[in-house]
Amino acid sequence: MPRLRHAMVYALALYREHLTGTAVCSAPDALAKNLAVSISTDTPAKDEVVFTTFDFDLDAPVASGTAYYDVTLNGFPYSATAPLCEEVAKTGDSCPLLAGHHHEVSNSTNTVTGKLMTKITWKDAADAEILCAQITTKTA
Repeated sequence: MPRLRHAMVYALALYREHLTGTAVCSAPDALAKNLAVSISTDTPAKDEVVFTTFDFDLDAPVASGTAYYDVTLNGFPYSATAPLCEEVAKTGDSCPLLAGHHHEVSNSTNTVTGKLMTKITWKDAADAEILCAQITTKTA
C-alpha cells in the first residue's frame, strides 16, 4: 500500500507540474459574480501576444481599489500591486466600475520561457475582494 500511495502522490505532482490554463479563485462573497476567465493560449511562443478575457457581473459600482499580482516564474516568486482604475483602463473600461456586466480584454507579449503562474486579485477601497483568478502558462 505505501508504494501505491507514493505512486499516486508522484502522479499528482507530475499532473500539477503540467497543468496550464485558467481557474477562478474568488471567495464565495466576492463582489464580482459569474466570473469567467480565459486566455487565447496557455502555451505561448516567445514574443507571442496573449489575450486575457475577464467576464463578470457587479451588483453595485466599485469606485476604486487595488490589483494584486502574485507571480511565480519557474518557481521564483514576485509580487506587485497597481491601482485598480489604471489596470481596468488598459481594457477600455473605466472607474467607477458600474453595476452590470463587464467584458474586459487585455493583452501582453510573452517574453519569458518556462512555467508562469499568475494570481490576480482585485480588492475595493474597503479591502473587499472583487475577484480572483489564476492563470498558468508554459512555454518551451
